[in-house]
Amino acid sequence: MRHFCASAFIINPKNKKILLVKHANYDKWLQPGGHIEDDETPEEAAVREVYEETGLKITLIGEHFPREDDLIRPLGIQCNRKIDGDRFVDIIYAATPNDPEADLVISDESTEVGWFTRNELERIPIFPDVKITMDYLLRTYFKEDR
Repeated sequence: MRHFCASAFIINPKNKKILLVKHANYDKWLQPGGHIEDDETPEEAAVREVYEETGLKITLIGEHFPREDDLIRPLGIQCNRKIDGDRFVDIIYAATPNDPEADLVISDESTEVGWFTRNELERIPIFPDVKITMDYLLRTYFKEDR
């Protein structure tokens, strides 16, 4: 079975930290996200999931394609590992926090939530694509070399 999901890589533009949640099932840090509900766009799902998992309101960044009233072009679409034969198709967005100082919450799906510098990613359990994506975001949206 295929599951369609949406997630967001959120970077604070002031300190260049990334927001991650520690997933309860995987015991790894990753971007917040989850299933797209019926009659919901991927954009709406990413924003909703981030809020449900972290308490943070975000703004998705990227261009609308090809018209301004079309949806934002996602950062990528990733086919994640099979779990019990299921495949997860994740539509990934880049985002910034509306209020970087807002208090964070922990949902039932995660054990921790926190902000991390790029260097701190070397010391926590994450999937390799988290580092690759953060490096891309820093170069593309924040003009930082990595």
